Order: sequence, then C-alpha cells, then structure tokens
Amino acid sequence: MVPARTVYWQAPWLPPFLLHAAAVAAVAVRPPRRGPATVLNGVAVDGYLKGATVFLDLNGNGLQDAGEPSSITNDSGRYALNYSGVADSIAGKMIVVTGGIDTDTGYAFGGRLTTRAEQAASGQVVSPLTTLVDALVAQGLTIDAARSRLAAALGLSVTDLATDPLAALANQPAIYTQQVALQRSIQLLATANTGDGDSAYAAQRRIVDALAVAIKSGTGQVSVGTLVSQINATNTAAGRQLADAVHDALEAALKTPGGHQSAKAVLKAMDQMRTRMENTRNYNLGTTASQLDTEHGTTAFARLTNSDHSDDGEAINSVTRQLGSTTSAISQPASTSGRLLASNCFQCHGTGGVGGFESIRGSDAAEVKEYLGKPAGDDIMAAHAQGYTSAQLDAIIAYLKQ
Repeated sequence: MVPARTVYWQAPWLPPFLLHAAAVAAVAVRPPRRGPATVLNGVAVDGYLKGATVFLDLNGNGLQDAGEPSSITNDSGRYALNYSGVADSIAGKMIVVTGGIDTDTGYAFGGRLTTRAEQAASGQVVSPLTTLVDALVAQGLTIDAARSRLAAALGLSVTDLATDPLAALANQPAIYTQQVALQRSIQLLATANTGDGDSAYAAQRRIVDALAVAIKSGTGQVSVGTLVSQINATNTAAGRQLADAVHDALEAALKTPGGHQSAKAVLKAMDQMRTRMENTRNYNLGTTASQLDTEHGTTAFARLTNSDHSDDGEAINSVTRQLGSTTSAISQPASTSGRLLASNCFQCHGTGGVGGFESIRGSDAAEVKEYLGKPAGDDIMAAHAQGYTSAQLDAIIAYLKQ
C-alpha cells in the first residue's frame, strides 16, 4: 500500500522565488508559540533594600559565579532575574541577596538573605524569615515542613513568611517587627562570634544555622529574643536583650500617630546602638545607650532600652525629632576635601553617613594619628588608620575638625 502524501498544487507560471516568498509569508502570519516565563520577580526586604545584588545560585556554592542570573534592586527593593539562559529547572535553587541600602534607615545593609526559588512564583520575597526557612531546609526538613515549623515557633502563619512585611504593615505589624529584631540579633551575634579568617557572611550563616537547630528541636511558640537565647553561641544574652528592645520599641512606635516614620527613627537609633556594640566589642546595651545619650545630649537611647516601657512614648518622640528627618546627608562644612576619606569613619561610628558625627568631630579627631604607631592588629582604629597615608589622615582630621 502506498503511504498517503500531501500534494501541493503549483501554478506552472509561478517562478520558484515567488513560491518561497509565499511560503515564508504563510509562516509569518501564524501566531507565535509562547514559551514559559523566564523572569523571576520579587522583593528584597529588611526594610526595602535599594541597590542590593540579587543572584540565582545555580551551583549552590553561595558565590556569584559567571553566568548565574543576577539583578540590582530598585528603590523599592524589587528585582527581576532573567533566567532564560538556564537550561534546567530553577525550582529549589537559592536566591541570594547581599549589600545595598536599607531604605528604612538609610544605612548600608550588612546581612545576607536567601530563599528557595519557585519557578512559577511572582513577587517572591527574600527576607530574614525566608533565610531562616532555608536554614531549616539545610537541617533536613522539606520546604513545607520548614515553613510550618518556623511559623509555629514565632506565632506567624505560613503565608506570613512569604508576605512583604512592609506591604502588610498596617494589618500585620508582627511580620515586620519580628523579622527586623531577628536580623539585628543575627548581625550582632555574628560579630561577637567571628573567628579568625571568618567572613561576615560565614559568621552570620553560623548564627542562622544555630537558630535553625533551636527551632527544629524546640516546641511551642517563643519570642525572637527567647529563640536567640537558646542557641549555642557567645553573648546570646546581649542578642536577646537587643532583639527584645528592637521588637518592643518598634511595636510601640507603630502604634503612635507617626507610625512607620516613627518606627524608622527608632530603628536608626537601634542600629546605632548595635553598630557601636559591634565596633567596640562591648556587648552591654545599657552602657552603649548611655554613651550615645551623652554624645547626642539626650536620654532617648536609654529609655528605648528600658524593659518596663513606661516612657516609650517620649523616647520615640525624641528619636523621631533627632533622627526621623535625617534620611539625606546633613549640611557639609565649607571644605569637603577630606569628606570621602572620612566616610569610612562615619560607617564605623554608626552614623551611616547621615548624621551624628559629633562623636568624631572637633579636636579629638587629631587622635587618629596616634594609631599609626600601634600594631595593626592591636585595635580596630589602628587597622583603619594604617590603610591611609599620613597626608590622607591629615585631610580627614582637617575635615572632622570643622
């Protein structure tokens, strides 16, 4: 039996090149085939992280390698990862976020956030809570079990863990207050437990993993502070105290008429205390609060850390007046020749480049040169000072003395 075949009729007078053109035109009018979406959209949030690097960790080594899809977040923390060049499924691959500016404080973000990619997801959140879910998965739990365990431990729902905390701030403030308290305690304890040769990210990952172990082995609901106190690490009491203070002060600030704006000012104050403790390696929150109060001419820092919360309202009003409107750079002195070099000082002194320079201004600035005669490993200031030439230090001192 002769197999059936399609017979094309051809007018004998139609030249071959016109036949080809007609065939191409016929194909061109067919509707294009639609392939699967190849862009993964989402948001990176502690506060919204502006200018952060986001990448899809295809080989699981935690590093951004050549060929791995990456993106920079916009002013609202949004990212778009184009993975059209990835042949395999991206489901379960790690999304990693580093760097950028926390738009709630205006300070640089020193953490590292992760989540597991969901190929069909749109608006996927990467936050301190998703980072902890990922650590639970590394402990052997399935993604669903990890989410359920963390949600139960912190008194949240599974849906809350994947929710943009700032978008839900009006109705579900606990998502925001808990994740912000969690991230601050992680960063504080990472500094307190950094070993020789450790990177900041490696130290943070160790703390996150320890928190995952505590959640996996624990039962019942706990506060972030209680959870922090249960891990095997140094200075967990300080971590707990900071987590409780951040959570409680933010919770109170969000109930004021200032709402989120007051919370931003409170968070700036808390970050100044945290970075001061990290830089001095003195993990006494009360002592640090008193030092900052002396420098700022206030009592607000100490009152924000009071466990009885009897005067939270006045403390919140005070830091809002001092810090709430300083999200942009303050007025600069007449001579700015040493400003860029001095910006390194601003970071270490917890100002984030947006104010509070009083503690490193004036005649005391000249003391920085004394560190040139000390071993680099003797003091953090010696390590910083010896990164400059003598002339560069003179420029920094001249700027700070204005």
